[in-house]
Amino acid sequence: MMKQIVLLVLLCSSLGSISAKEAQWTNLFDGKTLNGWKVLGGKATFRVERGTSIGTTSKGGENYNTFLCTEKEYGNFNLEFEFLCEEDLNSGVAFRSIFADGLVRGYQFEIDPDKTNKYVAYPHNLDEKGSVIPAGKEPRSWTGGVYDEKRRGWLNNLTENPKARAAFIPGKWNKGRIEAHKDGIRTYINGVLASSMVDYMTPNGFIGLQVHWLKKYKKMEVRFRNIRIQDFGLNPEGSGETPDRFIGEWLDDKINCLAQSYIDKSTKEYKLNVSKKPYANVIPDYILVGTVDGKNISFSNEQGFTAIIEKGLLKIKGEGLDFLGSPVIRKSPTLNMPAPEGAEILFDGNDLRAWGGLKKKEWLKWSFDADQSVELTPAGNIRMIPGNQSIISKKDYGDIKHLHLEFRLLGEVTNGGVYMQSRYEFNIKDSWGQGKGAPCGAFGNLVNAKEPEFNYSLPPMVWQTMDIQYKAARFNGKGEKIANARVSMSLNGMPIYEDYELDIIKGAAGGRTPLGPVGPIYLQEHGTAYEFRNIWVIE
Repeated sequence: MMKQIVLLVLLCSSLGSISAKEAQWTNLFDGKTLNGWKVLGGKATFRVERGTSIGTTSKGGENYNTFLCTEKEYGNFNLEFEFLCEEDLNSGVAFRSIFADGLVRGYQFEIDPDKTNKYVAYPHNLDEKGSVIPAGKEPRSWTGGVYDEKRRGWLNNLTENPKARAAFIPGKWNKGRIEAHKDGIRTYINGVLASSMVDYMTPNGFIGLQVHWLKKYKKMEVRFRNIRIQDFGLNPEGSGETPDRFIGEWLDDKINCLAQSYIDKSTKEYKLNVSKKPYANVIPDYILVGTVDGKNISFSNEQGFTAIIEKGLLKIKGEGLDFLGSPVIRKSPTLNMPAPEGAEILFDGNDLRAWGGLKKKEWLKWSFDADQSVELTPAGNIRMIPGNQSIISKKDYGDIKHLHLEFRLLGEVTNGGVYMQSRYEFNIKDSWGQGKGAPCGAFGNLVNAKEPEFNYSLPPMVWQTMDIQYKAARFNGKGEKIANARVSMSLNGMPIYEDYELDIIKGAAGGRTPLGPVGPIYLQEHGTAYEFRNIWVIE
């Protein structure tokens, strides 16, 4: 089985700054033009005056913040800049950001001079003397904190850092600094450390200067000057835009042992699952809890096991275990598989003509075009919209030699599925790192349901693949079923069902889909957003 696991180099998980070779400072802004920059997002405008980049608010563009973005991407860097922002305007400096679905998304050095925006009732709002600041009594002064634009919100809002809050000078030029080195992110305001954190969502991206959208329009400006950078190069591709709970995987192939590290969503603790079986998502033999010491993540448990992530390697010591693992990432070998000659294209990113919206409570019929119920994203993906209808193929199918589709989860707990003939469901769920419970790809609507022996699901935000071979049920001349449907399926290139017999249907599908030789392909909406792409079929 080990040969079937695809291993690629993963982003190193060292938290320390890159200090080996001092890079030269270069100017990102020449003080004369906006060469090397582009505007993304909203409708605000930018101009250059006397060595200063000036962003000005504009009417319209509801809920779309505007960013003046570098054309080049950066991963590891030190960035310095000066800024002057009007007191009623919110702004920021985006970094390691991406542009998706018409919005700039990613980390942001917050510029928060708005004196009208008061503290809310956080328990740790302290002044410089350590006294609690009552809610609504003082401006929050979160300039220098880290905000995750259009993703997760505040990552560090400075409620526990009175020195940084006091360092910002409203109405004056201030100096910001961002240090982004592998997994470590630090921000400074006027030389005072504002935020020091560990995060893993995007390793590389552009830098952007924000003009925030205003609900009630007022002409206001934010100014930037003396923007310079030390560029230490991009991080290795592979981790992509995975949610912060995914840290990484390490394999010690000498002892056939696998470890997975993540942030527990419920407890916010760093966790390390260690398994003596070299497969993803099995019940771990040991679970360790981690802490960050500023440079590395170290782990331990009550059984005396210790571990540390150091320079991208994972070291684990304990009774009967001496683990030295290299970072790995799993990637489906069928990802981006082109449709063979003669294949029927069900979705190639351009339109939804092959799909219709499900007619309520009639799983074999469609009543309107799919573009009325799902979103076609700018990236060319089908996005299921919570609360809207599921979609089904307008064409019915019997035997299928090969159905290929790609999907990804978006970080939330997901419940979805792919139904063959609108009858038999392969569920889609966030089951990465879970050794218990029905894994992604399991049949959830059979009386004698069968789960895969191993869970080959990948982390959220990583594109995954299903490849299905389906043999429809057989019927005699009287319409009586004489043979059950059968299926073979691979999840992320790994076979999880081989010629498996599909027997009695239970649940909603069993009550709404009378048996027959043909039926549509059904993509389920079940309360959470997730995406599909690259769907084709060979009959």
